[in-house]
Amino acid sequence: MTQAQLAAKLGYDRTFISKVLSGTRQVRKVGQLREISRALDIPPERFGLFADNDLEAMGTDSDELTGSAQSEISHWRQVRQTLNHRRPMLTRLAATLYPGARRVLGTPLVTTGGWLLEPPVRLSSVELSWIDDATPPQVTGAEPESEPYRPPGPHGARYPRYSRAIRDLDRPSLFENRVSYRLLDVGWDGSVFRQAYGPTTYFDMVDVCEVAAHELAAAWLSHGRASWEDLPFRRLIGDPFDLARRPLLPSVDTLTIRHDHRGGRSSFMLHRRNAGNVAVAGGMSHIMPAGVFQPSGIAPWNVAADFDIWHNIMRELSEEFLGNPEHDGSSGSAIDYKALEPFKSLTAGRCDGRIAVWSAGLGLDPLTLAGEILTILVVDAEAFDDIFAGLVSRNSEGDILPGPDGSAGVPWRRDAVFRLLAEEPLAPAASGLIEYAWKYQDEFLSSGR
Repeated sequence: MTQAQLAAKLGYDRTFISKVLSGTRQVRKVGQLREISRALDIPPERFGLFADNDLEAMGTDSDELTGSAQSEISHWRQVRQTLNHRRPMLTRLAATLYPGARRVLGTPLVTTGGWLLEPPVRLSSVELSWIDDATPPQVTGAEPESEPYRPPGPHGARYPRYSRAIRDLDRPSLFENRVSYRLLDVGWDGSVFRQAYGPTTYFDMVDVCEVAAHELAAAWLSHGRASWEDLPFRRLIGDPFDLARRPLLPSVDTLTIRHDHRGGRSSFMLHRRNAGNVAVAGGMSHIMPAGVFQPSGIAPWNVAADFDIWHNIMRELSEEFLGNPEHDGSSGSAIDYKALEPFKSLTAGRCDGRIAVWSAGLGLDPLTLAGEILTILVVDAEAFDDIFAGLVSRNSEGDILPGPDGSAGVPWRRDAVFRLLAEEPLAPAASGLIEYAWKYQDEFLSSGR
């Protein structure tokens, strides 16, 4: 970062930051040091402070853990920090492990036959089905191969699940277990893109996907490389496209384009995800909105009513673009998508042609092996400005990347798009879908209303 960027991120005057960096001023207050460690995602121990989730906070005495156990916990934290700070490089490294997988237009995003749609199709061509009695996944994250990445807990025994370790040792601000939709089957017959799902939970995915990422980061940290012999848990998972092997809970990733049909100018939205706020893809920039495919509430009618990709996109638009409270899964009441805003206006715009939604198919993040439902949302400029009049610059997951003139959105121009692809630490789904959308833009930008 430049000094100006650092000052802005920390909320301090640039002159003060300059003096601190030159050594003429010091930050001595514990509260300030904690704020800095959280803002920069630096372990508080680096500043001589107890960890935010130290042993006392976990309800245990320090003599309950041996020195080796404390060392394991410290190393686990170090790997998590490396995972967040080096995620783009580790993602590229992970992609090389799957030479048989198809990389989407040279990006780290991987896919396989029948998963990527070329060209894109309207979202109405996607057909979802539900399987209640699906066979449980063969890999859950509780296997012996995951033990090295599940550190000792408060009483010395290893955490039974990786998600429990995150909860106690490195908990982001958004980390709740929720009922979710597990991808079970995919099929494309040339006119209908079929996807079958069954029940799972968010932590079921974390317990496998984040262990796979942690294992690779630990291997790179130890050896400066990561080959299959260093990755026993990833070897246990095997074929990343075998949907029976692990719980594959996909996210719905939407490239949102504000399109001025008359002026011929477009822009798209990008989001810098704060590693302290999110458990997955922290420290990277992502298209927006993006969110796990899951219902808005725990009641059976929520699970049924929200088994709809468009509903998921609308909720994420409400949360990420307008800063509205997240539908965190704790409510028993269903959302009235026909009456509540912005859902009412979004659906009306889709009905009258001012909003179009396209499906590009499915992909995988090679580092975490997390699934990605790839969609493109094109909104007429007038409709965009009306529905998102309250567009925020920051939300609970991070900051929205401003355009070069300070306005919302990155210009959909060749120079801006390719500079972004070259310079920004993009999530795999973001880089893959941006490249894909640039290739097929005539399909959805020239289709009119």
